[in-house]
Amino acid sequence: MIELKEVSVQFPRVLAVDKISCVFKNGLIHGLIGPNGAGKSTLLKAMVGLISNYSGQVFYDSRLLSENRQAIKKQFGYAPEDIELIPYLSGLEYLQLVADIRKLDRDAAGLPHLLHLLGLEEVQQQMVDGYSHGMRQKLSLAAALVGFPAALILDEALNGLDTLALINVKKLLRELADQGHTIILSSHILELVEQWCDEIYIMLNGRLAEQLHQQQLTEISNKHEHGLSDYFQNLANRSSS
Repeated sequence: MIELKEVSVQFPRVLAVDKISCVFKNGLIHGLIGPNGAGKSTLLKAMVGLISNYSGQVFYDSRLLSENRQAIKKQFGYAPEDIELIPYLSGLEYLQLVADIRKLDRDAAGLPHLLHLLGLEEVQQQMVDGYSHGMRQKLSLAAALVGFPAALILDEALNGLDTLALINVKKLLRELADQGHTIILSSHILELVEQWCDEIYIMLNGRLAEQLHQQQLTEISNKHEHGLSDYFQNLANRSSS
């Protein structure tokens, strides 16, 4: 479980995240949506410790992130929107390095399964420097999944994946959620979030505007012709007016 208490991130000229409090529960896939500039990526970076100058508190299973940063980092996988990989390693070597950093047994880290799942088997011995953008995106996602950590935080990490990879990842994420993992998925693809997620959080102007549970999502789907897309657009229009 990941709990946020009054989390805010202030940059010199903008309050990017404004006093967000919520709980991401074990066993659920949580969607995080909002327009560009809403503060989604900033919030997720604070949650994984990439931004340390935030106010408020972030807890992983009741342990405060700011006081247990190194231990907690071993328990979550993070796939960022901006992909940063080591170009002079092969795809397999990069995943092996991730496993080593997390102090995982390479044979138990699930590397062959992840390479197969994401369609990277045939290029696993190639240098990352020669990977296409799509291949790099898949490798970044595979790195987040190494060892199948207790919490997964995916920031636009599924955008652009091919259909087969999406099907495989959807199945895996559901299996992990059913096993009690905590999963947070940020995406601009509203249809994907609506179909995959058990709960959805909507961010607008740095704030948490809505938290939608499964029953509410079903009601929205029944009420609006385009489901979550219509609901989100109406909410964003009201917020900006």
